[in-house]
Formats: sequence, C-alpha cells, structure tokens
Amino acid sequence: MKEKNSGAKKKIFTAVFFLIVNVVVLLVLILIEDKSGNIADGKVVFSLLKKNWIFTFLALLMFFVIVTGDVVVFGSLLKKMGKKSRLGLPLTVSVLGRYYDRITPWSMGGEPFQMGYFIASGVGAGDGCAITMSRHIIRFSATAVAVIAILASSGVAATLWVMIVAILSVLGGLIVPAFMLICAFKPKIGFAIGRWFLRVGVKIKLVKDYQKSEEKMMKEVDKFLSGIRFLSKNKLMIVLIGFCGLTEMFAYNSVPYFVLRALDVTALSYWRVFVLCIYVNYASSFAPTPGGSGLAELSFYAIFAAFIGGGQLFWAVLFWRIAVFYVPVLIGFTWQSVLSVRSLVTTLKEKKST
Repeated sequence: MKEKNSGAKKKIFTAVFFLIVNVVVLLVLILIEDKSGNIADGKVVFSLLKKNWIFTFLALLMFFVIVTGDVVVFGSLLKKMGKKSRLGLPLTVSVLGRYYDRITPWSMGGEPFQMGYFIASGVGAGDGCAITMSRHIIRFSATAVAVIAILASSGVAATLWVMIVAILSVLGGLIVPAFMLICAFKPKIGFAIGRWFLRVGVKIKLVKDYQKSEEKMMKEVDKFLSGIRFLSKNKLMIVLIGFCGLTEMFAYNSVPYFVLRALDVTALSYWRVFVLCIYVNYASSFAPTPGGSGLAELSFYAIFAAFIGGGQLFWAVLFWRIAVFYVPVLIGFTWQSVLSVRSLVTTLKEKKST
C-alpha cells in the first residue's frame, strides 16, 4: 500500500511540475518578445493580412504540413517494427517534439522527449531510440546535403555575417551524422575518431570524465546502429524519411515568402526569399535561446529590411515568428497541458479508489 501511495505521489508531483514548468516557459517567452511595434502600422499590416488571406493561411498552414510528414514517418516506422499504433501516438510525438524543440536551447529537447514518450507508451527502449535517432540522423543528413547544394548553386547572397554563421552551422551540424555513418560502415575508424575527440576534450577541460563520456558515446552509437540495421532491411523507409525531411525544409523556409506576399511585397521571387530564409534559419540556430530567439529576428531584419518599409518590418517579423514559433508553441503547450491534467486526474482517481 505504501509503495502504491508513493508511486501515486510521484506521478502527481511529475504532472504538476510539468504544468508549472511549461507555464513558466511560455510566460518567459511572451515577456522577452519584442513589443516595440507601432499600433498604427500594426493595423495596416492586419488589414493587409485580411485582404491577402490566402497567403496568410498558407503561412500558418506550413506547420501542419510539417507535422503531417512527421506522422507519416513515425507511423510507418512503428508499423514496420510491428508496433500497433493509432494516429494518436505519432501525432503526439510530432507535436510535442516540435514544441520542446522550440522551448529548449539550440532546439535540443525534441528528440529526447520523443524517445522518452515512445518508451513510456510501451514501444520499448531499444525501438524507441532506434526510431527517433535514425529518423533524426537521416532527415538531417538529407536536408544538409540539399542545403549545401542550394546555397552553392543559387547565386543568392545574404548579409556577410549571416552567410558565414549559416555556413558554419550547416557544416557543424554534419559532424554528428558523419560520425554516426562512419561508425555504421567503419566501426573501428569511427570509434577511434570518437575516442581521439574525447581525449582532446579531456586535455582542454571540456570533458571531465573520459570513461563516462566514452560509455555515453558507445550507447548513443548503439542506438543509432540498431536503427540503421532496421532501415538497411527497409530501404524505402530511408527514402521516405529523406523525402519528408526535404518537404519540411521547403515548408518551413517558404513561410517568409507567404508573409511578404500577404503584405503586398511582390518584388522578390519565391526562390530568392526561400534561399535567404535558409540563411536566416541556419544562422539563428547558433543562438542558445529557445527557437533561436533574438538572433532569428536580427537575421530576418538584416535580410528583409531593404524590401519592407519602416514600421511594417516589425510586424512582418512578428507574424513570421507567430507562424514558425508561436503556433507550434501554443499548440504544444495546450497538448502537453491536456496530457498532464489527464495524467493528474487519472492518478488522483486511482489513489482515491485505493
């Protein structure tokens, strides 16, 4: 009986803690948001958004296009692994993964949450990690290769510092996928490289405990390799993951074009805006703030200031942030709150019945 009460108390504490943390994070994000826009300019922008409603709708729709791709990938992976799953599990994992990506520094929270939720839902630790890690690596690799090809061949240039930071971000992001792929096909070479980096980290005081760091590296590689072994027998899944990753890239980077069209800015072509937005998004990923807040806005201002007049620029940036940041955050916050409250109510009923 004591063990049951202890378990119930732990579940109640977890549910309440999750709710409080999510509320605090959302309030902080709202408080730090730039509020310097002129109301008169805002009214003009709002009227334009209403007039050009189709582009306003398309800008907001892109998040749901991205989630649909996620649901297809997660649902297909679960089915291939013989896991019975309704729409709810892939949808929850997608929506909340996007949410935790937005509210954590360097967008680091999505994959850990997805792994944890798969495990909590009975998928199993090995399969949950394999699904999440293999999807992440393949999706990022396919996207990074496409981005490098686009930036190299587009002929579109952004502000110098934005270009430099964006290119460094793309190349830096390829380190982990490249290392994982080397470990998959040349394990001895891959682990030798990993151990060398750990030894260097110890010497420059970035790594405190070599043995623990090595064990952690081995576990992460094993998770990925289990996913690769599964995918090697289902090559169409690799194609599907890569395709959905590219669809996500195009959807996400199309939002600024729809914003500009909604504001009656027609001087820029879709392709030019798309490439400039790639620079913005990769440059802002360097910021250790939730969703790249701060650097994302500065990058957008730096690129699009020449095409949008004075006060309207602020509102264009704000609407862009709403479409790519606050829509996922508000939906994810609501979703997480419902799950937490449901868990809390269920636990209290169980406790009351005992």
